[in-house]
Formats: sequence, structure tokens, C-alpha cells
Amino acid sequence: MKQIELFYADDDDDDLMFFNEAIEKISKDHDIKILLHLHKNGENLVENIKTKKDTNGVVFLDINMPLKSGFELLDEIRNEPEIKEFPVIMYSTSSNQDNIDKSRSLGANFYVIKPYQYSNLLKMITTFIQMNWEDHQSDSAPFLYK
Repeated sequence: MKQIELFYADDDDDDLMFFNEAIEKISKDHDIKILLHLHKNGENLVENIKTKKDTNGVVFLDINMPLKSGFELLDEIRNEPEIKEFPVIMYSTSSNQDNIDKSRSLGANFYVIKPYQYSNLLKMITTFIQMNWEDHQSDSAPFLYK
């Protein structure tokens, strides 16, 4: 059975619940053990990733959070030698081109506009957990996930 660690930082309780429900369904439907680490405001996220740095994992970051923004967390991750290559997906309601450009320049692997439909959320998460991140070439793939 495949295992993956997902780290998700978001301050919105509804988004956290929606994401968690999707993870549970994907885990059952695809026979994948998904260990989800929820971070309400990004605190301790970098330390948590460091403890799991040798595992198969992906980080999802909301941009607008009260203590640390997703941009600040992305910058911290990319400046930590131990985890700077860890895949990071910016996950926001914003379709603002400045946010997309800033995410790219800070080193995110993808930018995703939060889907409103549950089926689209399932599809998006499944795509990222099945991706071979070791062979992923950021320059050759579209940055904005649709």
C-alpha cells in the first residue's frame, strides 16, 4: 500500500474539513495510506515537515492566514536546506495574477485555485498524490493547475 504525508496549512475551518473529507475518501477509494497534517495557521509547519523530510509528501498552503502567510511559509521552506525540495502547492481562492506570479517566484511547484465542487477537489488531490515528484520538472508543466 502506497503511503504519503500531506501537510495542509489553512485558517478556514470549512476548508480544512472539506479537505479532510476528501482525503478520507481518496484514501479508501485508492487504497492509499494518507497521513494528513493540518495546520490551522502555519505555526510549526516547517518543523513538522522537517521531521518527515525523508517521506513521500506534499505541502498545500493557503495564502491568507493571520500569523504567517502562505508566501512567508513557502519562503521559509525554500530557505531550509533540509526541506527546500519538498513539493509545495499554493492553494488559494485568489486567481490574482500577482499572487500566482509571486508563488512561482518564491518556488512553489503549482498554484491551485480552490475548487468549489467536491468532485474537482478529489480530482486535484488525487493528481498531486499520484505525481512522481522525484521526476517532476517544474519548467515543463503548467504552473496554474486547472
